[in-house]
Amino acid sequence: MLKDILENYISETKPHYYPPVENLLDLIYEHYTENNLWKENTTARKAGQAKEKELEQWLQGIEGMDRVVEDDMGERIPLWEEIMIRHGSVCCAWEKDSFEEGLKVGIRLMMEVFSE
Repeated sequence: MLKDILENYISETKPHYYPPVENLLDLIYEHYTENNLWKENTTARKAGQAKEKELEQWLQGIEGMDRVVEDDMGERIPLWEEIMIRHGSVCCAWEKDSFEEGLKVGIRLMMEVFSE
């Protein structure tokens, strides 16, 4: 009975999301990242920081990377730095996708466990 009430409520009540949130998984991700800042210096985090530093140093060593370009805010920065910024945004997009896909797996697991 409660299940029917909840399903009826969900079907009749449309959510009101805000940019950049487009769906419930986006909303969960936004709230998770807002409330779970990276404070712990884990082994994985240290490895990621080392790889990021390695990429930065490699880019700085390539001829022409010190050329100055304009970023999205109109600031003048070295080309290697603009590449790092764009690389970071790509990583964030993949992180969000991975987070949402992990939630989907968890939801499916719960559905399987509770359907038995």
